[in-house]
Amino acid sequence: MFSNGRKTIGLLIFNTYADFQSEICQSMAERAEELGYNLAIIACYGSYGTYQEYYQGEMMIFDLPSYDEFAGIVIAFDTFNIPAAKDRVLEHIQEKADCPVVSLRERLVGVSNILIDEDRSMEGVIRHIIEDHGKKDIAFMTGHQGRYDAEARLRCFRKVMDKYGLPVNDHRIFYGDFWRGKAKEACEWFGQEGQYPEAIVCANDYMALSLIDELYERGVRVPEDVLVTGFDGVEEGVVYNPSLTTLHVDFKQMAYAAVDLIHKHQDDGQIEDVYVSTKVVIRESCGCLERGHSSTIAQRCAQHKFGARSENLEMQLSFMAIDFNQVSSIEEMHQVIAKYIYNIENIKNYVICLREDVEENKVKFRGYPDTMHVRTAIRERLDMGEVDIPFERRLLLPEEMNSDEPQCYFFYPIHFQDSCYGYEAYSFLNHESCGTAYVRWTIAVSNAIHNILSQKRMNDLIVELENMYIQDVLTGLYNRRGFEKYGRMQFSKARARDSIICVVGIDLDGLKPINDIYGHHEGDSALRAVGYAIQEAAVQGQIGARIGGDEFEVIFPCRDRDDVKNWIRVFEESLDNFNQKSQKPYDVHASWGYKIGIPTANDTIESYMNESDDIMYKNKVANKLRRNEALR
Repeated sequence: MFSNGRKTIGLLIFNTYADFQSEICQSMAERAEELGYNLAIIACYGSYGTYQEYYQGEMMIFDLPSYDEFAGIVIAFDTFNIPAAKDRVLEHIQEKADCPVVSLRERLVGVSNILIDEDRSMEGVIRHIIEDHGKKDIAFMTGHQGRYDAEARLRCFRKVMDKYGLPVNDHRIFYGDFWRGKAKEACEWFGQEGQYPEAIVCANDYMALSLIDELYERGVRVPEDVLVTGFDGVEEGVVYNPSLTTLHVDFKQMAYAAVDLIHKHQDDGQIEDVYVSTKVVIRESCGCLERGHSSTIAQRCAQHKFGARSENLEMQLSFMAIDFNQVSSIEEMHQVIAKYIYNIENIKNYVICLREDVEENKVKFRGYPDTMHVRTAIRERLDMGEVDIPFERRLLLPEEMNSDEPQCYFFYPIHFQDSCYGYEAYSFLNHESCGTAYVRWTIAVSNAIHNILSQKRMNDLIVELENMYIQDVLTGLYNRRGFEKYGRMQFSKARARDSIICVVGIDLDGLKPINDIYGHHEGDSALRAVGYAIQEAAVQGQIGARIGGDEFEVIFPCRDRDDVKNWIRVFEESLDNFNQKSQKPYDVHASWGYKIGIPTANDTIESYMNESDDIMYKNKVANKLRRNEALR
């Protein structure tokens, strides 16, 4: 894996751009490099709406790596928002992996776990509210009911409240979603008894921030009327107004511990659990700091700059999507990528790896084949131009994209709904940028490939329909419409260039007796024999057609009559060979006539056809008389 001779650790995670995920990626990359490991971060953006086909496309990325080649696997299941993806990953690990496995923040049986000390996780901030602020009426907003961390944090809350002899009634406990979707319901629940609690402790920061927003909508001030605290220490909580008092979890410690466990248990197969404690971070939402305290100013300035940059990035990605609309082939995509790639901060390498059969006329593509192809490559920040580099999928990347030092690459799926095209892989100049990912970038790339393939299928269909319109299905030659279109073009070209052209009129002799005596299927066989003879005699620039019934026309450029005589010789030899080998109860013969010359301004393809047909009919009569004489 990575073909540089180093062992590789796999990190399986969703949404690497979020605070927890980003810090885990950065810290694991840092520690893996220190210990000499490669790091492959297998990730996707996760659920969107209720589109099951989209979910299937996202989950396919976890089928990409060869699990039996990992030196260790770290899984962050609490970031997975597609439940079926967990089952798929566990199935791969159980069936194929033979290495240390570490679970982050969620206990799994049979593997090592890096866990928050949930029994005491909420204790610090609750004590702070009770002891330092003298609050007694305290509510708790936890996560999904039945989820381990949500229930454990609720138990911790109840235990601390009980220790201080403070009652907790039903309307002081609310099950949220660990996200932003339950703030309105929570406020209605907490306020049902006529007044809000003095303080609301939330089991994560996102619920706390959305709760403050909802309280302000209702005219309730934080912290003046209600204190609100969170858990995790996400960056948004620092720049929010008021900045959020929270419990900080040392994600870097968790990431380092995960890599260290893999390194420690490389060969002994032992499992081990590591617990990480929390630390109270005092800010404005509990009333300890004044608004606009100096500890938050720098972060808010940085956030303002980030917001301005993000606005510009959104504009750039919009223009990238527009530019992709002008791209008509996968080969051209690298030009647009090279133009916009520097909007991904500190990007070092970027590749688009596609299935080897991606340009075949298929509606659906499933999974990843054994061979992949790099079709766009930015290496060391330089565009490698139009490339097609095949490599074994198990390596994840071709040798050209690797070096001897430890590598850290992110892998995100490229798909349209549940049709898997391949994946993108990228690495950064420094660990601080690890985790940077842009949903709109990946969607733009996926949509561009989908549009290219859809347009190709449409063009192929148009060609197929056109061929059906201008092709004689029986012989494979053009039909009358095809001959009128392409034959006329060939004739006009000869007239414009003052070059010699030949038009040959051909008639299958005796088609009616063959049909009457042996059946129409044998008549069709005779017609195909003539069509094959025309194709066997073909020269460059030839247009051959069955223009109706037993009539054929051929036009081709030539130098002199010897070329035409040679064409007729090959044509007749083909029919003779058919008669000798076919074992048919009849022979196939054809009469021909031709007109050769340099077309003048007064000549038309019809005039040449008429002259060749006149000669052909004379030959047809002569051939019939000759064959009748031979039968006597």
